[in-house]
Amino acid sequence: MFVEPRHGVPWCVEVMQYSRYINLSFAVAGIIAFVLFHKTTALLLDTFEVSDTLIIGDALRLSQVIGFALALGLTLYGWKRADVQQWASEIAVELSKVTWPQWPETKQHTLVVIVFSLVLSGILAIFDFFWKWLTDLILL
Repeated sequence: MFVEPRHGVPWCVEVMQYSRYINLSFAVAGIIAFVLFHKTTALLLDTFEVSDTLIIGDALRLSQVIGFALALGLTLYGWKRADVQQWASEIAVELSKVTWPQWPETKQHTLVVIVFSLVLSGILAIFDFFWKWLTDLILL
């Protein structure tokens, strides 16, 4: 896939500028994978009534070692694959093109969402009270 240079900067140079963010995202994905694999392994060991034995003192359990090994393997596998690296690089380049809102605009939009939610909650509460009153009138 060919990507046009932006502002005279070749695509490969843009990717190099974002490589630390790409590597950081792989590290975060590895941490998330560790938590998921650790919890899943602990659940499976408990389900099959296998002891989640302590490996080193009170600090390290079997499920943590298995979860870490699986997460590390999956993260390194994804990090070494050229197509995954290309995909992550394309995402980083596209995210660099996004125009993020400024703080005053973010505050204003947040206020609009909160006010709209309160107004809608009030309308739903009125409907709820009306239908309760109508149902009680009919049934009683």
